[in-house]
Amino acid sequence: MKKIAIIGIVGRTGAMFARELKGNNSVFGVGREKDIEEVENGNLVLRLNRETLEVFKAEIIRDSEFAKIATPDAIFLCTKNPVNSVVKSYYQILKEKGGEMPTLFLSQNGVSAGEEAEEALSEVFGKDAEKIKVVRISLFNSVEREVVDGKVYLSYSLPIRLSFGPVSGSFKEGEIMSVFEKTGIEAEEVSLENVKNMEFSKLFLNLIGMASASHEVPLQQGFEDSKIFKEEIGMLREYIKAVHATGGKFLNFAHYPVKLYASLFNSLPTMFLSIFRSQIGKFIGKGRRGKKKDLDEISYYNGAVIDLGKKTGIGTIINQKIVERVINKK
Repeated sequence: MKKIAIIGIVGRTGAMFARELKGNNSVFGVGREKDIEEVENGNLVLRLNRETLEVFKAEIIRDSEFAKIATPDAIFLCTKNPVNSVVKSYYQILKEKGGEMPTLFLSQNGVSAGEEAEEALSEVFGKDAEKIKVVRISLFNSVEREVVDGKVYLSYSLPIRLSFGPVSGSFKEGEIMSVFEKTGIEAEEVSLENVKNMEFSKLFLNLIGMASASHEVPLQQGFEDSKIFKEEIGMLREYIKAVHATGGKFLNFAHYPVKLYASLFNSLPTMFLSIFRSQIGKFIGKGRRGKKKDLDEISYYNGAVIDLGKKTGIGTIINQKIVERVINKK
């Protein structure tokens, strides 16, 4: 059994991974005093498949105690972006302890967590940072957070589906996949050469519905509005152009044919797509609930497109308009 430490244990993905990685792994969380109290008091509840309620339980140690425990085999970093300071902090502690460094798994959204982690590790280890194993994860399930009567409810559907790929370090065949075996998680591996394309593909999925959310309406309602739908398509086309300008591409996954979606949205006339906008909204919004309320999330995703546009010389006027709209609402 692999010993896995989850940093950010009471967060949305942290709690989800803590539950779903059990079976073939020994899992524990690292958190603050507040996190420990949340779990011990039974105030963190998982809602599975929209029906089953389960009080979250896990072994958790204080972050101040991390230096005193045996080094885990792997660390799942489930904190928010950016990851630089957190990676640097924990791996500095591990360096001082000595021994073999744990594999770092990064589950953050966006397209920069891998590079940020590599930079942080280089600051701590210098050239030896290349030896540290880093894995990038793209999680396809959404995990929603809601607070009701003092309790935090985290909702997600099973099975968990994700893709992953190596960022740095040398891995044996099947080594990364072994972490997900016997867990119920449906994991799909991509090659080192396709990790960035995996990130591009996941961001494409995250971007769908952001224009609607910036107007404070659910995805399906936004797609039924011709003006908002046009903005959704225009936003995605700017992103597609920027990705292609980097030499990147989109990938098809077992349950998420992103390459197909991107091709259709980019090649078919907006007027033609608009005829089917209601049906498209229903299809895409099937696995989502309500509107996206986190304005910072919108700024981050569309902001990533703007940054990519600046690097490639591709215009991102529509994405800029969405971010400006969000900023004005704060």
